[in-house]
Amino acid sequence: MTDNRRRSLLISHDDAIPAGARFIETHFSHPEDWTPVIPGAVLASLENGTIAAAPSPGIGRFPLPEPEDIAAVLDAWGITPETPVVVYASSADDAKVAARAWFVLRTAGVADVRVLDGGAAGWAARTAEPGGEPAPASDVRVTAIDADRAGVIGATGVLLDARPAVVFEAGHIPGAVSAPGGDVFSDGRLLPDGELEEWAASYLAEADGPIAAYCGGGVAAAGTVFALTVLGHDAGLYVGSWSQWGDDPDRPVER
Repeated sequence: MTDNRRRSLLISHDDAIPAGARFIETHFSHPEDWTPVIPGAVLASLENGTIAAAPSPGIGRFPLPEPEDIAAVLDAWGITPETPVVVYASSADDAKVAARAWFVLRTAGVADVRVLDGGAAGWAARTAEPGGEPAPASDVRVTAIDADRAGVIGATGVLLDARPAVVFEAGHIPGAVSAPGGDVFSDGRLLPDGELEEWAASYLAEADGPIAAYCGGGVAAAGTVFALTVLGHDAGLYVGSWSQWGDDPDRPVER
């Protein structure tokens, strides 16, 4: 991993913000009364149709918005494929939601999307606007996978289950390994380079094949996919996750 790759995806308190960037504040639940931490930011939550569509039987708890729906959202926000975007979590617990927003915007074709490390607290730590130039945007690949592909990766590659270990033990996709999503963050910040590399090595040291992650509804695993992307790995996100797999009586369950 190069420092520029990390800086092209993750903005720390001493990194410059790309010129003309649009800010998106993320929340798990939609707040009733909201004032953005960063003036001019727009609001994305898992309940307001921006980074997740409404759940329906057979597709999972937080499906991706349809292409025309996310296109309408981006248009309302004034975001084009060329607009630099900075997403930030409203709280440390919502770091995974910021990663989900990053994933959704990248799948929608927005080229330069970065996550503000530490979210709102990370913004508060910026005592002055840093000098210098921001790192160039990173041309990373993001991939949403379906249940069939998740099953294949469980058998042939590395499938990380980002749910808590106790939930994993109660039942998981065959071949998956437990990798709780919260482990890649510390107080809402992505682990430092060395610790993140150690975390990844514990799962990928002998990896031979494709990599993907899932969780309960495609949110915590988005944090896992973001962390792997920062490290230079291509990892798919099974968006339907356990809320889709576990709802299908024809899908095998391993315990």
